[in-house]
Amino acid sequence: MLIYISGRITDNPNYVDDFFNAEKWLIEQGNETINPSNLNIVFPSLSYEQYMALDYKLIEMADGIFMLHNWQKSKGACAELSYAKSLGKKVIYQDYYGRGKK
Repeated sequence: MLIYISGRITDNPNYVDDFFNAEKWLIEQGNETINPSNLNIVFPSLSYEQYMALDYKLIEMADGIFMLHNWQKSKGACAELSYAKSLGKKVIYQDYYGRGKK
């Protein structure tokens, strides 16, 4: 499965580690991942709105979405979850141990 990772980036000093650890676990489970925390490397000058537009396109390409433990604290992650659900994507929530649960 191709899984989009969603979670809090803004005001989260640990977002790189959060996304990397989730990506590592998802790959270990046999998935491919879309890690939006890397987008600022490729597109360093985009606005928040432009990043969100790109994120929506990436969600459309994915089979499912993986919600990091801190997603409720992120306006963008909440919007991504709502969009993924509207498209009928599989939703996986990170558990206390960093693993996924449906």
